Amino acid sequence: MKTIFYKNQLKFAALITLFFFSCQDAIDIQQDGFLGPDNAYNTVDDLQSGLNGVYARYLPDSGGNGTGGEIYHSSVFTDEIKAGVASNGQGSTLYDFIIDNTNTGSASFIIWQDNYRMLARANRVLDAFDNVAISASDLVRANHIKGQLFALRALGHLKLLEYFSPDYNDPNGLGVINLDFVNDVNDQLPRNTFSETAALIKSDLDQANGLLDPSEMSNIFINPDVVKALRTRLALIEGDYSTALQYASELVSSYPLANQQQYLNMYQDTDDTELIFKLSRVSGDNDVALLYYFNFISATDGYLEVSNQLFNDLSAIPGDIRLSAVLSSTFSTINGVDDPSNVLVINKYPGSADGQATNDIKVFRSSEMLLIKAEAEARTVGLSEAAISIKTLRDARFGVATPLPSYANITEALTDILLERKKELCFEGHRYLDLKRLGGELGIGINRNPVDCASFQASCVLPSTDVKFTLPIPQAELDANANIQTNPSN
Repeated sequence: MKTIFYKNQLKFAALITLFFFSCQDAIDIQQDGFLGPDNAYNTVDDLQSGLNGVYARYLPDSGGNGTGGEIYHSSVFTDEIKAGVASNGQGSTLYDFIIDNTNTGSASFIIWQDNYRMLARANRVLDAFDNVAISASDLVRANHIKGQLFALRALGHLKLLEYFSPDYNDPNGLGVINLDFVNDVNDQLPRNTFSETAALIKSDLDQANGLLDPSEMSNIFINPDVVKALRTRLALIEGDYSTALQYASELVSSYPLANQQQYLNMYQDTDDTELIFKLSRVSGDNDVALLYYFNFISATDGYLEVSNQLFNDLSAIPGDIRLSAVLSSTFSTINGVDDPSNVLVINKYPGSADGQATNDIKVFRSSEMLLIKAEAEARTVGLSEAAISIKTLRDARFGVATPLPSYANITEALTDILLERKKELCFEGHRYLDLKRLGGELGIGINRNPVDCASFQASCVLPSTDVKFTLPIPQAELDANANIQTNPSN
């Protein structure tokens, strides 16, 4: 039976002072019976309840019916989808490469808001530790709670850095606002540099590692391997490829790739073979399938569908199990290659025992770590080692031995790895950030199949150098914070 993160949230919710990005519904008058940090947290159980609330605020699957955060934005903005048979224009503006930072339903606002709310909650629970008398018998548990809070704070800062920092290669360039303290609603804070935010993330991960209980290894909670996965992703965007290779290799050794049946079962939430960390979703939580459907997966209910381009990529070589995971064979209708009448039903979130539209969110998988390993190998130890890593992944997905790739140069290797990331990680929130990180180096932007962009009557091409691969700071934050620096926009 799954652990439900959302229990005991009413008590915790009373603690939250809204962050400075213009959510101005806080009041100055303290009412009788106000539940503040000094009296809300009295026991280790209270701290656990607060931690549950922090988990509840990490929402990459937020949104529905034409709006959304990480997963939705990556799917619609890039080349993963086309308009579905039930489309009433949901997502058409974003699909046409228009990022509206004034809209509270935009990824710009949602990703900024959700992650800073998570940081604010984490800081309040961390601050409350000073008010709780912790017995010797509770010390390991309390430390484990604190370690998870530090890691979640690192996760929130990392996601913000990935989306809002314009240049990963400039340590003195703009990062985000480091929030490692309990802020006041009236605070007007400037952005830290990229290197300052990266340093805070590393510091928080170091603290987490020293506090987490190594015997607690559930993949629906932060554990030492999740910390290692966070270090791997951070090292990748920093360009610290030797560190990325070290941690990715360790995780690949610890988490075997799923075979073909296990791979399909993973998306039905019945197999965890290669899962390092996932967000548990049960009845009453976010229904991730509603990012693409009005109600649940069916032949006629999808307002977004798999793009012809992605379908072509996955079906180019017969036998790739990822095609079955991505495309519903039950509900799809394929009339021909790039036929405008193709109905390509998204199957990445097929529902589970918890609901027709409910699935766990896969945050870290060993296949992602193997892809990072391949990239780090190509950049450090050699192209032949990278080719072996890519073959290993393909062998698992095809269920048979596949040809060993041969890369003539680093550009050829990275281009192949980027394509493999597209096929392996589609509809999981990676494509937008992958193109941001690698696209400029390789000269690969968004170049959609004409049939797909015609489904929205939208633009097909976005150059790899376009500033829209970095999200703009939300207008609400700009209005409320005189010290915030903007991102380039066009």
